[in-house]
Amino acid sequence: MAKKKRTAKASVAKKARAKASVSKTARKARVRRQKVEANSSPSATGGRSGATVRVYRQGLGDCILVTLPRQDGTDFRLMIDCGVAVATQNAADKMKEVLEDIAETVKPDKIDALAITHEHWDHVSGFQQASDVFERLPVGEVWLAWTEDANDELAKTLKKDHQKAFALLSRGAAVRAMSGDASGAGSLLNIAGMLGAAGEKTKAALDIVKRKVDDSKTRYLRPDVTEPIPVPGTGATIYVLGPPHDEKAIKHFNPSKRNPEVYELALDGTGLLAAGVYTALAEPADVRPFADSSSIPLEAARSMPFFQHHYWGTPGDASEWRRIDSDWLGGTDEFALMLQSATNNTSMVLAIELQSGDVMLFAGDAQVGNWLSWQSLSWKHPDGRTVTGPDLLARTVFYKVGHHGSHNATLRQQGLELMKRLETAVIPVDEVVAKKMRWAAMPLAGLVKALEDRTSGKTFRTDDEGLTANVGPKPKLYLEFEV
Repeated sequence: MAKKKRTAKASVAKKARAKASVSKTARKARVRRQKVEANSSPSATGGRSGATVRVYRQGLGDCILVTLPRQDGTDFRLMIDCGVAVATQNAADKMKEVLEDIAETVKPDKIDALAITHEHWDHVSGFQQASDVFERLPVGEVWLAWTEDANDELAKTLKKDHQKAFALLSRGAAVRAMSGDASGAGSLLNIAGMLGAAGEKTKAALDIVKRKVDDSKTRYLRPDVTEPIPVPGTGATIYVLGPPHDEKAIKHFNPSKRNPEVYELALDGTGLLAAGVYTALAEPADVRPFADSSSIPLEAARSMPFFQHHYWGTPGDASEWRRIDSDWLGGTDEFALMLQSATNNTSMVLAIELQSGDVMLFAGDAQVGNWLSWQSLSWKHPDGRTVTGPDLLARTVFYKVGHHGSHNATLRQQGLELMKRLETAVIPVDEVVAKKMRWAAMPLAGLVKALEDRTSGKTFRTDDEGLTANVGPKPKLYLEFEV
C-alpha cells in the first residue's frame, strides 16, 4: 500500500510524471462522465472523493473492486471476493469474464489488497473457475479473517465444529436418498454446495488465494486487535468490523423472536426440529430401533404387496399418512441452513472511511451476532480522534448489502436506521438462482423497501435487467458508483 518509490534518474522521473498526468487525465474524464451520469440517473453519489466501487453482475455472489485515487495520480485497489453460486449457468465463463475485466482494469499496476470475507463458494469460486486469469493478476497483499489463522485456537475450534456438522449434513443427504427422497437429498446437496461440498471445492479455491502471496504478505484481520489501516496518499482509512472473536456472537445468526433485530422475521418454528435432526444424525450409523432380525429392509418392503397397498399406496391417497420412514428428516433443510449461516457469520466486514468523512460499508454475509458486535467497537484514529462502530454506521453513504438481501443480514435499529446519511445501496443477487437454492426471500421484500426509502430510490440489484445505462461503462458486466 506504500507509494511508488521516486527515482533520482531524470528520464525515469519524466516517465513517472507523464504516467501520472495520463492517469489524472483519465480520472478527470471518469469524474466528468460520472457527473453526467449523475444528472440523468441516481447511480452516482456526487463525486466527492473520486473513489469508485465496481460491483460485478455475475449472479448470486460477490465480486467487488474498490478504487481509491492517490495524490500522486496512481490508484489503490481493493478487491473483495470473487465467486458465484453453484446453481449458476455458465458460471466458469462468467467468472473468467469478470477476472479478465479486473486484470485489464488494473494493468499495468496490481490489486493492492485482496480481501476474502469468508469460505463460501459464491465468494471464492472464481479463483478456481478462472485460475489461469487469476494467476497473472498481480496481488500485493491477501487479507483474511482471523477465522483462517491456523494459530488461532478459536478458529481451530470453529473449523472442527464445521467439519463435524458438514459430515452430519452429508449423512442426512444420504439417508434421504436411501429413503426414496431424491429431491430432498438434492436440495441438501445444493445447500451443501454453497459450503463447498463437492470435493471440497471451496477449500481448494481459497487455497489458491492463500498461495498467491507469501506468508509475510498475508494478513489475518481481527476487529479487537487490528488497528485502523491507513491507505497512504488517499486520505482513506480502513476499519475491520467483523467477524467478532466470540463464539457465541458467531453462532447468533438468527434474530430473536421476542425483539427481532431485523426488518422482517422469517418464520422459524423449525429450530427444535433441526436440533433433533442434529442429534439423530450424530448417532453412530449402526444405531437402529430394531435388530436386523426384526426388521424388513426398505427396498425389500417396496416389493411386498401388503406394504405397497397399506404403506406406500398411491401418491396423495389416504394411506400416505402411515409413512414415517423419512418424516423425521423434515428438519434437515433447516439444519443445512443453520450450518450455512454459521459460516456466513464469520464474514470479514470492512468499513472504508474516506477523507471527506463519508464511509463505505462492505458487510460480506455478516448476520445478527456479527452486526451486534460492532456496537462496542472503538479505535484510535492515527490523527488522535476516537472512532466507534456506530459512528461508522452513522456516516455510511454506500452500503454493499449483506448476504444478498436476506432477512437476517441487515439489522434494523442497530444497522440501517443508524445510516442516516446512506445514499446508495447495492444488492448482489440473482433471485431466480436463489429460489433454485430454496432461498425464496432473497432479497427480502421488506428490507428492499426499507433500503429504497432510506436511499430515496438509489437501491440497486445486480439482477435488475433494466439497468442498462448510467451505471458504468459496461453495465451488463458491472455496476459502478463514484463516492
